[in-house]
Amino acid sequence: MKSKFLVASAAMVAAAGLLMSSGALASAEVPVEVRVVTFRGEILAQRSVRTGTTTVETSRRATCLGGKPTDDRKRVPGATALGALVDLSRRASRLDPLLLSGAFDFGIGLCGVGSAVATGKQWWALKVNGKLATTGGDTTKLGRGDRVLWYLDRSYEKPMPDELRLSAADSPGRSALRVKVRALTSEGKSSPAGGAKVYLGGRQVGTTDRSGRVSVRVPTGGNGPEALVARLPGHIPSNRVEVENGS
Repeated sequence: MKSKFLVASAAMVAAAGLLMSSGALASAEVPVEVRVVTFRGEILAQRSVRTGTTTVETSRRATCLGGKPTDDRKRVPGATALGALVDLSRRASRLDPLLLSGAFDFGIGLCGVGSAVATGKQWWALKVNGKLATTGGDTTKLGRGDRVLWYLDRSYEKPMPDELRLSAADSPGRSALRVKVRALTSEGKSSPAGGAKVYLGGRQVGTTDRSGRVSVRVPTGGNGPEALVARLPGHIPSNRVEVENGS
């Protein structure tokens, strides 16, 4: 239990933002995907951003980690999970404001993202490419194409739910999509997610079989692309995959 708490404390390290660096530092920016989800099943945001050196603000109101947080400004060098969340928060109003604590030496702790604020034993877990981070958000370095997940978990005392990962490919003739859903543990181990319900634009369009697969009919007409998402009780909702309407 002690090690679990330490991982939770370290991985809560994250975000909030102000100014991105410019000039020579801009060349160090890398493209990454950032997703923010809560234990209530809310997908607060998912977007690709370019991230690099960032300046963040901590707040005396960020009390979720204990200690004595203060209002301060800190520089976070390089492309990090912290900086990526900051950059996303500038583009997604639901993530503003970020509530950060600088009360501890281990890094900048994330307490809140918009209205989703950790209370009690709740904590913001950080996963990169399917694996739970063992360092804080401001020291978790990112590379080109990394996938970042910030997840508001129910309790640092309990195992973290598996994360769903959805992929889709065209079927011959593009009359349907071949959808595949897998479950990723905190260690990044992958297995088929059977019984996952797949939604398109909020409408359930199928359920995966034991191999984690399902064929989804491509809709015709419509006003633009819609998002495919997979959900399964006890799991973190999947990433969203946009699907263009058929002709």
